[in-house]
Amino acid sequence: MKKQLLLHLILTILFFSCKKDLKETESTTKIETLEETLIEDNDEEIPQIDVSELMNVMGGLISGGAAKDSSGQGMFLSNGQLNVDFLKSDAGKPMRKTFAQIAEVTLEEVDLSLTIMPDNDIVSVKHAQAIEEDLNNPKVEAYVKSGKASGNFLELITDARTEAKKRTTNFKKLAQIEKEKFYKDNPTWFALDESMEDTYIDYRENMVYLPLGDASFADEVVEFIPGKPKGRAPKGALGPAQGRLLTLEDCATLGIKGVLTLYFKDNSISDVNGPDIYVFEIGQIEPTNIEISKNGKDWINVGKIEGGTAGLDIHDFVQPGDTFNYIRLTDLDTYSGMPGADIDAVAAIGGALRMNLDSAVLFETGKYKLKEEGIKAIRELALKMKNIQKGTITVEGHTDDVGSEATNKSLSLARAKSVSAELKKLIPNTAFKWKEMGFGESKPLVDNNSEENRAKNRRVEILILPN
Repeated sequence: MKKQLLLHLILTILFFSCKKDLKETESTTKIETLEETLIEDNDEEIPQIDVSELMNVMGGLISGGAAKDSSGQGMFLSNGQLNVDFLKSDAGKPMRKTFAQIAEVTLEEVDLSLTIMPDNDIVSVKHAQAIEEDLNNPKVEAYVKSGKASGNFLELITDARTEAKKRTTNFKKLAQIEKEKFYKDNPTWFALDESMEDTYIDYRENMVYLPLGDASFADEVVEFIPGKPKGRAPKGALGPAQGRLLTLEDCATLGIKGVLTLYFKDNSISDVNGPDIYVFEIGQIEPTNIEISKNGKDWINVGKIEGGTAGLDIHDFVQPGDTFNYIRLTDLDTYSGMPGADIDAVAAIGGALRMNLDSAVLFETGKYKLKEEGIKAIRELALKMKNIQKGTITVEGHTDDVGSEATNKSLSLARAKSVSAELKKLIPNTAFKWKEMGFGESKPLVDNNSEENRAKNRRVEILILPN
């Protein structure tokens, strides 16, 4: 019985180990200390246990390690943490039975305890908040009140809650420091919508505050030219950063001299004080050249990331108020263990919030008076902007290439003014500054080589930028 209790305590130690490199000597010391404690606290002498043999048994439950397999194939990660993500998955269901035996709890109690155990990696403040909300799972509370809960289960969930709260509190504390640093460097900047803002952690445990949260990340792959060897999975670079336990299976690998072009749909890159672009790269930061563009054709080279630097400042290459929707990453010819840059995500740190309206919904062909359908679309857009307190709202009109350049520019400006006037009715906020601009056919999203593409280029864009 005491041998089983010792195994249970070892489980607890391994679950709460947050170190990246848990050496066998450290584990041995902890186990031996537990042996001594149990002998002191109990009348019976605990059976002698061969520590090296026990570690070999535990090693059989350890996965290939976070660096190789994010899903894992064992109960523990190579750093000693309980592989919670794996145990929660369908693939980990058989291993939950082993967990129940070691922890001396029922399978039902394992399933319930997993609902409040934090994921192996906290990737953002919102993730930390979600973990805290899960700590008071009503199903767990109901089971505890039922009187069926075992003593080991009560101990397990108590320790899980304590450790989870410690980890989330620490994460949010570090995230707050990064947020305060951003606003110290940018005192006139602000979160357009505080419900959007978030702070993320990269593979090297650097915190990155993004005023626009998930909307800050690139949304679409425009072009991918895989390098050699092993250029692959360009869509792995899209969407929010996935954190420290990311693996090569979950990211885009450029390969040597590989080229990846991405498009920002929900926001734009703009200049703030400090870094403006952050590349969430796993492993060693491979030397990677960065270019940005307004239209995907005319490019500005803004430098490269390498060594310990994943952020890039575009200040010296752009004009105040400029916004850019495209970014191109080119791996430079550098060989490492995994050739080519491995990209988890790409973010615009400040950025302008972008919203796009289809001209076909707003206007009749060649007209600038809003249709009823268009007014409804603008009302829906205004609802999305309800939490935004202030800023500069720029309404841009765009057309395809049918007709003369002068006519298209005049029409696009008139359409921008129509949308702006309607928005002002719905958002009577004097804290906003308004701009209307007509670009005609000069800034197409895609080539005007088909009716489908021309329809994409006929649009009105709303950009919201902090003052």
